[in-house]
Amino acid sequence: MNLPHLAPIRFAKEILECTENRAKVLCEFPFSPTLAMIVEAAAQSFGAFGADETPRMGFLVLMKDISLHVKPTKNVLVMQCEHKGVFGMTSELFFEAYEGDKKIADGTVMIALQEA
Repeated sequence: MNLPHLAPIRFAKEILECTENRAKVLCEFPFSPTLAMIVEAAAQSFGAFGADETPRMGFLVLMKDISLHVKPTKNVLVMQCEHKGVFGMTSELFFEAYEGDKKIADGTVMIALQEA
């Protein structure tokens, strides 16, 4: 993934699986993540859908139906993401964050992309 983020803010580490509209991304945090950190990791996971290696800056423009189901106890989560659609320069992404088999959080984010 070609992300402009640097440590300690870069949470998305590795694409585990990726199809045209779905991806699983391994995310690591410096400590057990807060809900805000989980949402940022989901937004970064959107980079799995990049068809090329052109660096892009993303701006989180909308968060919808964000839920924290269980407080995470570890600093590694897997984001399961679904690319829902493109609306002009923005894209909609549904995510679910998992710690093992346990769903930690889910929701929808909308991201505007521009070349860095």
